[in-house]
Amino acid sequence: MKSKNYNAFIADIYRYRPLLVVVLSILVMLPTLDELVTQDLSLLIVLFRLAETIFVDSVVVWLVSSVLVRYARTQARAQITEVREGELNA
Repeated sequence: MKSKNYNAFIADIYRYRPLLVVVLSILVMLPTLDELVTQDLSLLIVLFRLAETIFVDSVVVWLVSSVLVRYARTQARAQITEVREGELNA
């Protein structure tokens, strides 16, 4: 991975991380929202579950994205090292 691609990849991860948390939270909350509409749950319970869901999804997305960033960083450093070794051997 070239450093230009690495920087763009990192920027995309940081940009889309909050959007991914919101989308995952909505997907996880769909059954709870259905129960709210059918009036089986109170609004307070739904809001509490939403807060829990956002917290858990944030942690999961942060962990997965940090693994991706670390892998991309390793690949970018390997590319830089390969280029430097190629220049030294030439």
